[in-house]
Amino acid sequence: MPTLITTAVSHVKEDLASIVSMISPEETPFVSAIGKTKATATKHEWLQDTLAAPNKDNAAVEGADASDATLAGPVRLANQAQIFSKVGVVSGTLQAVSTAGTSDELARQIAKAGKELKRDLEAALVSANPSVATGARKLGGAEAWIKTNSNHGATGATAGYTGGAVGAVTAGTARPLTEAMFINMLQGIWNAGGDPKKVIAPGTLKSKISTFVGGGQKQQQAKDKTVHQSVDVYVSDFGTVDILPHRFMSATTVIGFDPSLWNQAVVRSMEKVNLAKTGDSDKFQLITELTLECLNEAGNGKVADLNG
Repeated sequence: MPTLITTAVSHVKEDLASIVSMISPEETPFVSAIGKTKATATKHEWLQDTLAAPNKDNAAVEGADASDATLAGPVRLANQAQIFSKVGVVSGTLQAVSTAGTSDELARQIAKAGKELKRDLEAALVSANPSVATGARKLGGAEAWIKTNSNHGATGATAGYTGGAVGAVTAGTARPLTEAMFINMLQGIWNAGGDPKKVIAPGTLKSKISTFVGGGQKQQQAKDKTVHQSVDVYVSDFGTVDILPHRFMSATTVIGFDPSLWNQAVVRSMEKVNLAKTGDSDKFQLITELTLECLNEAGNGKVADLNG
């Protein structure tokens, strides 16, 4: 007698798990670390001032008249506000049918778009993008701002803030990252009066930093059978910095920064707008407008043009 098996019938239900997995990363270490302020125009401006260099020979003659002094006012800096947008359209039928993993596909798409928008923000804020004032405005990213303490390969250069705009970064000859380069970056920041707190690096360069030996040796805890390979905190003569892997920055750059010297300047906070209904679907737009405020680029540093 033949056995009735599953392939011989048509009423076996599908085995579809009711969970939608998303493996895409959502971390935003730069945005999470820096401050937040308000912007009121598409070109956001702020003021920067510096102290005069210390003068060890500041000595006055007893009873002498006060001498003339040369004073300097603050410098005006600016960055363009960038509009970030995500649009979605979900049909009425898709919202009506039974779907796995969610009871409301429109709500799921809105939540997904919000996560994607936050990743776009992070990528733009740490980028080497120059500022763009016309058409689709773009903000100048952190990598493009950092000029004073920039270490490039041959022919590489950072224009920095000049002529009222953030200029482009020119790629140089690639070279390997060394611990000496890393320490020189921290020293340059310290020499400029900065206080580096965090370092962000793409995965390959984060792994390279984990090979740095500093003044000690890595340890293996035999008791709990754990090998500590990663370097997550680096204690240098010029400060202690947290080393954070970053998924969305340039693959050839390491950035050391002081979070207190950066702000996310927001023109419009993120909001969901229901777009006009033109048929059998629901449309939405997530939108925000903001820029990056760099209070003092010299208090930060970078090593660029790296290949591991």
